[in-house]
Amino acid sequence: MNEKICKTIVEHREQFVPHLFTERQVQLINKWLSKEKMTKTEQTYLYATISKKVDALSLLREEFYITGDHMIPKRVEEAKKILKEINKPAFISGSFLYAEKYKDIDIFIISRRRRSYHKGKKHLVGITEKDLQKPLSLSALHYSIANFSKTIHPEIKREDFDEIVFTYQWVINQIFQHEDQKELRNIVFQYHLQVQGELLDSFSLYKKTQIIKDMPKDKKIIKINHITKELLLITFSKKYIYSKMSSFSQTIKKLGEEYKTENAPVLLNFAEEVKDECRRAQA
Repeated sequence: MNEKICKTIVEHREQFVPHLFTERQVQLINKWLSKEKMTKTEQTYLYATISKKVDALSLLREEFYITGDHMIPKRVEEAKKILKEINKPAFISGSFLYAEKYKDIDIFIISRRRRSYHKGKKHLVGITEKDLQKPLSLSALHYSIANFSKTIHPEIKREDFDEIVFTYQWVINQIFQHEDQKELRNIVFQYHLQVQGELLDSFSLYKKTQIIKDMPKDKKIIKINHITKELLLITFSKKYIYSKMSSFSQTIKKLGEEYKTENAPVLLNFAEEVKDECRRAQA
């Protein structure tokens, strides 16, 4: 629900009760604003009945919150038209706003349950209010056009070690196979979040990822090795990293001997670089 409208309803209750809301409904809105614990019955009543009235009032205001630079003006207007048709808090993000060529229009709708589906060029993604605290969701919101305004504090958790290394290995494979390194954005995002302490918006993430993609092959691998190494070293203990990278090296050696993969030397060199850093830190 739109927080500003809810506050207005509570602060000017005499203008809304009993014409649009009952006294009980306003009490529940106030309870929601105060983040007080509600019973299941109260929650059902709030989201099934009260939220629909609040969302309808949101439409009358037709307020849009534009966050980010270098958006294509005609896309901004198109995004506003789409948001007017949605009777829920929502925002539009992604390449549609800044790129001449785009795959689809990413429309994030705040709802009670998660869902994702396509409707023509539109990619509609249902996310919960809790999901907005996740860094990737917040990254999208930080470069978007929205029909709501909300202060959100990110819930930052470290990524699993094996997931980071798997993504790194996948990106290196894609480089050797001359494929688009789509997963590189995950490494770049986590590097800036965990190492630089910076939550990149989706446009900044695109630009920084593209800079690496445009590098010559050798320089690209050096850069990816560097940021992945820094990410691992700041996120996990040196003893743990050394043990995991030793196992990783053994696995890559076996695969290299069996399949003669050309990326094996790069992966082994990376593992040794990381292990050397761990040894120096523990010396």
